[in-house]
Formats: sequence, C-alpha cells, structure tokens
Amino acid sequence: MLKRAAGVSHNTPPEYELAGHWQINLKGWDLIVLAAGAIIVFGPTLILGVVARGMLQGSGEFHVSIGLAFPIFLAIIVAFVILHEGVHGLVFLVFGGKPRFGVKLIGRFFPVAFYASATGHLLSRNRYLLVGLAPFLVLTSLFLLTGILIRDNGMALIALTAMAMNIAGSTGDLIVARKVRQLGGGTLFEDTADGFNWYRPSRPNL
Repeated sequence: MLKRAAGVSHNTPPEYELAGHWQINLKGWDLIVLAAGAIIVFGPTLILGVVARGMLQGSGEFHVSIGLAFPIFLAIIVAFVILHEGVHGLVFLVFGGKPRFGVKLIGRFFPVAFYASATGHLLSRNRYLLVGLAPFLVLTSLFLLTGILIRDNGMALIALTAMAMNIAGSTGDLIVARKVRQLGGGTLFEDTADGFNWYRPSRPNL
C-alpha cells in the first residue's frame, strides 16, 4: 500500500519532498498468494527451458541421481540467493549507492527473506526499475543460454532449474516494478528493506 511517511533522505534535492512510502506485504494471505504464484511459475518455466534445449540439442532427456537431487537443489537455492541479491547490489553500486544486504523474518511458514537495499540514496524511476529488474533480466538470460547450449545434461538441468527459480523468485521484484511504473517519470525513489520511499517536487508556496 502507499502511505505518507515522515522525514527525508539525507541527499534529497532541496526542491523535492517525501511524498509517501510503499511496502510489499509479506504477511497473511498476501504472502501465501505471492509464494503460490512463485511455485506455479517454477514448473512451467522449467519445462519450457527443457523443451527449448531439446529442440536445439535434439534431446530433452536428463539423468540425475536421486541421492544427489536434494543437495544439488539446496546448492542451487544458495547460489540463486547470492547471485540474485548480488546483481541488485551491483546495480545499486553502479548508480552510486552503497548497497547493504540482510535477512528479515516475515512469518511462521516462510521464516526469512533476503534483500539488498541502498537506503539514503535516491534514484530516478528508470534507474530504480533497472535495479529491481536486473536479476530477472540478466540471470534469466544467462541461465537459459547456459541450459540450452551446454553439452552436459546434468549441468544443463542445474542451469535450467536455476533459471526457473530466478523467475519464480523475481515475483516480488515484478510487483515492486509495477508499483514504480504507476508513479510519474519525475519521481525519485529510495529503496528500503521492505519497499521504497518516493519523492516528488515540492509544491510552490502560493
């Protein structure tokens, strides 16, 4: 939801003022819907990746040991989190921010969420959109190309699983991007651990 917030960022231009704060709701039914959406996206995305590889390589068969499947899946999750948040942080850094990374408690069944933020640094709408969408665009493309082109079937499956996981894990980023696009092009954004503050030019005194 959007709401008024008090205070301003330390680098707010003098002609701008804090207009409000939006935060993604990670509790209750909103959290369940978000998680369900990610799960629903994961399966079809992985299947499409396997089909695309099969069309190019002439074979869509994979052979993975059941005993190795679970630890490999856990390793993919760890790598995905590091890479996903790392890309957020890298783009923050490119745009002059000082990224910080953290973990927060969000609920009983989904206990933690990882995040990258640059509180105190303001970005234009287009730059903030790029920060939010960079992992979705960059990592999805990288994992998909690797999964399609690499010869080894086991590594291909790992890459395609990481691709599907990245798309599913980008659900929250896409929700934030949708909210950002609803605000004007002259708006400035300050990322927070739970959403963003947004700033607009001050109204002249009449």
